[in-house]
Amino acid sequence: MEITRKDLIELCDKFLSGAIGKSEIEDYAWNAMSSDEANWDDKIISDTLFEWDNESINFPINSRNMELWRKRLTDNEDRLIEHNFWNSHIEIQKEICKKYDSQWKPINKILKIGISKNLTLNPLNGLRHNSEQGTTGWFIWSGEYSEDENFFEPICAEHLLQIRPEIINYLGLDVGFRFLIDSNDYEDVWFDKNISEI
Repeated sequence: MEITRKDLIELCDKFLSGAIGKSEIEDYAWNAMSSDEANWDDKIISDTLFEWDNESINFPINSRNMELWRKRLTDNEDRLIEHNFWNSHIEIQKEICKKYDSQWKPINKILKIGISKNLTLNPLNGLRHNSEQGTTGWFIWSGEYSEDENFFEPICAEHLLQIRPEIINYLGLDVGFRFLIDSNDYEDVWFDKNISEI
């Protein structure tokens, strides 16, 4: 039995539509990997089956990652590490800090950041205040800023991995720094003395 990318894309679509669950994905991968009759000649198929069969040492089987597996199967773009491993952003953080003359001040990924309810709009803004207990001092929002007291909600920083992992690249900037980015690769980073003195 020849396994093709189309077969795996169909499984992704079934999972994303709710027609099948995690156990069906795992069973398919296990049967393929252990069968003498199943074959394929494609590294991305091999990687995908291995990852589905070994969730505990790879990526969680969830909707966000399934979208990323589907994208990799469709157009060879692999963003699974970026969306699942915090440490994959560390070197980029250091490069950005060096580029904008900031000390590298990494945050603890289990501490809280404040985010606006919708991070899908452009542009994305971030600023870093001094941290308070249990927080990083970071506030992130998209679109227009609001003074509404419910504009920001707290989440653990590591949850950005599955939401907007590109934000993590800027979270090593020191207190007082701000950034502005968008989906067209626009980037502006600057130090705001007023923030650092609050």
